[in-house]
Amino acid sequence: MSAPMTQTDLVPNWLRDLRREAGIRKGLILHGNVRDLFYDARDRQYVTLNELLLRTITRETALGFTLAGRWDPIDGLQFFNDRSATRFRELQEGAAPSNRSGDGGGTYDIGDTDTQAQSRRPNRPLYPDPNEFFPAIRPILNRDGERPLIILDGTHMMVTQPANPAPEERQWMLTLSKTLLGGPVIPIDSDHLRGNGGVVILLTANLGSLPPILYQGDPRIRLVSVPVPSRLERRAFFIRHADDIRCERRSVKPESGAAVGPIEELADTLTDQTDQYTFADLKQILALSHRTEEPLRPERLVSLYRLGDQRSPWEELSEEKLRTTDETLRKRVIGQEEAINHVSTMNIRAYLGLSGLEHSARPTKPKGILFFVGPTGVGKTELSKALAEFLFGDESACIRFDMSEYNHEHSDQRLVGAPPGYVGFEEGGQLTNAVRHRPFCVVLLDEIEKAHPRVLDKFLQILEDGRLTDGRGETTYFTETVIAFTSNIGAADMPADGTPVDVRVHFQEAVEEHFRRGLGRPELAGRFGKNIVVFQPITDDGFRTAILQRKLQPLRDHILERFGCNLQLGEDLEAHLLQTAKSSHGARGLVNSLQSGLLNPLSRFIFDHLHQLRRGRSIHGTLSDNEAVFEIQEG
Repeated sequence: MSAPMTQTDLVPNWLRDLRREAGIRKGLILHGNVRDLFYDARDRQYVTLNELLLRTITRETALGFTLAGRWDPIDGLQFFNDRSATRFRELQEGAAPSNRSGDGGGTYDIGDTDTQAQSRRPNRPLYPDPNEFFPAIRPILNRDGERPLIILDGTHMMVTQPANPAPEERQWMLTLSKTLLGGPVIPIDSDHLRGNGGVVILLTANLGSLPPILYQGDPRIRLVSVPVPSRLERRAFFIRHADDIRCERRSVKPESGAAVGPIEELADTLTDQTDQYTFADLKQILALSHRTEEPLRPERLVSLYRLGDQRSPWEELSEEKLRTTDETLRKRVIGQEEAINHVSTMNIRAYLGLSGLEHSARPTKPKGILFFVGPTGVGKTELSKALAEFLFGDESACIRFDMSEYNHEHSDQRLVGAPPGYVGFEEGGQLTNAVRHRPFCVVLLDEIEKAHPRVLDKFLQILEDGRLTDGRGETTYFTETVIAFTSNIGAADMPADGTPVDVRVHFQEAVEEHFRRGLGRPELAGRFGKNIVVFQPITDDGFRTAILQRKLQPLRDHILERFGCNLQLGEDLEAHLLQTAKSSHGARGLVNSLQSGLLNPLSRFIFDHLHQLRRGRSIHGTLSDNEAVFEIQEG
């Protein structure tokens, strides 16, 4: 059971930092999750960030702010209360401070001066143009004895090209910089240190949208990252709104007198399912719970919000189907009993909901992680495709990425998308787009040893957190996927006549050596752990013959369908194809032998005898002088 929350726990760390920094800085830049909803624990309300800042900071009487307001290019300048509006007008007119006060919020008419004549007109924003706004507030922010607080909202939309701002954008940024610099004389004494002048807070959803020259190297400005709600905050949200969410609830039997009730159980389940979600997400999940035909399980409700109305193949797995896993996979992968058994066990573990429980009570990792290693042509890719077809009903659910194409330092941008401001930013990443489009899939990362180490960091995040955020800031979840890596590490020096145990030990040690010493990344090998599955070389003649027949079947089917003829091969020709295929290349060696020893001469023969091919006849192939020869026979 979680410990009871205190009032201090309800205040996030970033907000505590902000209150401290507001007492000593001239400018604060809040970036990150600034467009979310925020909970005001004192008033028990959800508000926008600028409203939360105005409420929180102005409550700190020790900070001594004399007026507070917010500005954006649409609504212009607005004030927190009547007192702030009145004080702003007095400062512009050069009047002495007023004793009038008020508590109302909103936009106020702040005077009749010529520069603010527009404020007399209803619904007309005050100073919407930044090139008018910044010069207007500059003398007020630098006024001796005054302590104004101004929040600039939506600044990520104010600069078109951060690396090359437009002239008018440079103008207002220069004015802002001179404002934060202060007046010509900077007194340093006890009174001024306690007051410290005005403070400007900039809110930006993306720090990269602001020119770095605006804040880099300036100690008067502090960056504050606003994160998504923590686990404690999300749990508090669901406890507050336990009566507002409509979903299945199960009764919980307390153990050893622990007061764990259905509300706490529901809150814990939803909290673990919504990692990295914003309060806006949580609010919409509550709304979605009232739009379903019947109450859903909490996990299904979050899955519906995250993935849409897609039936989960994992939920449709049955005991009967799982009992056929080995038999089904053997139809496509021959001679790899250990690998098939490992994959079958992984499916059972996912079906029982036991995947990832060794890491967390609420698993959020992929359903399975597989690292297939072994010599070429032994069925690593084929097993991945067979698994996709078995689980998701379609071989195309195996999304393959050739990692030899990601061997440069910046190749990770192809996977997750370019950062803002770079070419291709709006397109997103190849990996994140593919999984977002098809969340139930096998992600096949072929020849992983050829990828750049920087690319491997992205996979480390997937294995650890089960999610990946692309360059556009959108999060893709891998919780419904199986991640399969393939590799030929160690194949070059594989023991030629080693036993299966020798081969297994050799490849496992080769993988460990590659990540530990070759890349200097032992943590990656640790993430794979016991999921390193070694494929044995295919040297048994019985296995090779079975693979050859499997490869010949599509050829026979095609000739029968197109020409109406049966393809019959003599034992001598089949034996020759097996003999000329390199056993060290596995099934791929058989494919090469089929192409050169059978397909090429067969293509020539069929082309030369097209006029003789008709239904009821057969093409008979035999071996003559180590070459395939063919003839057409009746029946």
